[in-house]
Amino acid sequence: MCFDDQLMSDFLRGVYRAISPVLRLGQRVMGFTVFLMVANMSPGELTGDEEIVVGELVNEEDLAEPLRLGVDIAREANATSLSEPAGEGLKVLILGDSMALSGFADTLDECFRSCPGVTEVHTVICCGTNPLSWLKAAPYSRAKTRCGFMEIKNSSDGVKVTKDIYGMKRGHRPSAHVIPKIEDMVSKLKPDIIVFQCGNNFFDLFPKGKTVNEKSGNVMRAHVTPLVKWITTDAPSVKKWYWVTPPEAGNVSQEVQGFIFDTIKLSVDGYAVMLDSREITSYPYPMQDRDKMHFWGQACNDWGRDTFRLVAKDLAGVDVAKLPSLVSLAAAKAEVADPMPEPTESGEEAKEKIRLRIKLISMSETPPPEAFAPYGEFLVGYLYEVLEVKSGEYLDKQVLMLHPAYIKRVRQDLSHLKVGETYEVDISELEDDAIWSTTHRRDTVGPPELFPHMLIEDLGRHPDIQGKSDAKSEETIVP
Repeated sequence: MCFDDQLMSDFLRGVYRAISPVLRLGQRVMGFTVFLMVANMSPGELTGDEEIVVGELVNEEDLAEPLRLGVDIAREANATSLSEPAGEGLKVLILGDSMALSGFADTLDECFRSCPGVTEVHTVICCGTNPLSWLKAAPYSRAKTRCGFMEIKNSSDGVKVTKDIYGMKRGHRPSAHVIPKIEDMVSKLKPDIIVFQCGNNFFDLFPKGKTVNEKSGNVMRAHVTPLVKWITTDAPSVKKWYWVTPPEAGNVSQEVQGFIFDTIKLSVDGYAVMLDSREITSYPYPMQDRDKMHFWGQACNDWGRDTFRLVAKDLAGVDVAKLPSLVSLAAAKAEVADPMPEPTESGEEAKEKIRLRIKLISMSETPPPEAFAPYGEFLVGYLYEVLEVKSGEYLDKQVLMLHPAYIKRVRQDLSHLKVGETYEVDISELEDDAIWSTTHRRDTVGPPELFPHMLIEDLGRHPDIQGKSDAKSEETIVP
């Protein structure tokens, strides 16, 4: 049997499609495989926090075969703005959190980069981020990521890939990296398209991963709306914004995931196209972390590729260059838009200082560090009976206090807090946009109707507030 050139080309492409995931599986899974090993190592085996940033120059020619998949998807979807060169071409900015570090971002970047209609792609992934983390405004103006960083950008010599993640070498823990700010990246790149993967770091707002309450929605809105306001006011180049919401997970209920999706959707007010990752992922995953949220391997690569597929579908028959900017769309309906809340000045300000005499009733158990890896900060909930309101206003008979259990993965000494003992404390309700509000936490004791509070002295201890931390003032090194 003879094959003409076209048939042979289609045959070889089909073979490549079948085997390319396997070829890249080892590379993609290695980092998180070693990450699981790191999570169980003692500090003596760790290398410390020295600066280790690995830069790798990749030639476009070396990536030609895997990159072919993205343009194929665009052509099949009739997304000619991606698949066909025109004018100055499109520029794409991709931002994400730790969920994107294990294959999602690499794959999504490759898909865009393969398209003739795209001239530049800049991808930045920072572990532990929420929407406010990317803005210059307080309280995140000096925010750093300490659990994983990746950047892929154009270079005169090809594509420069910078990674500092778990598994770079045995025992390696990522160094602290300042989170690049969207104001600077947009000003420099002038992207037509922003793809924003975010939402998993809202999970801990929900008690036991099951209880939905309005307080959680308020916190989410306070984190989302400032980003919406900035993009629709100060990013005139942006014509398309895609928000990639969390994939299916096992550590929160379906009700919680639905609430997170709906809250973000309402908050972006139609300016961002919502890409619901639950529709293209399926929990449990063949390779996943014990947190029942992070996963890697082929499932994560597929998530990235299918996300690109959704983008291409949305751009079918659309000339992106002729679309109005989001800034102009926002201006057109400014007269009916609701004002968006501004973040607090420092994240330390309280509505009111309250002084209480309280008695400790019950405590959430402090987990080992591997339980919340790769993150550095962790809060635990303690429930107190209110014996007397010394000053300020507090109406409930109990108060839920969130205490920092870890700062920079250093365990904080809470041994002085004992059930049955009484304390006189100055506290504040945790503000919706405070820097601690999306910190991972364990609360197994607080009734869902109680809003969380923190000690006034603890509010300023987050390492990203004014570039300082009291992590060593009351520390107990993790054994």
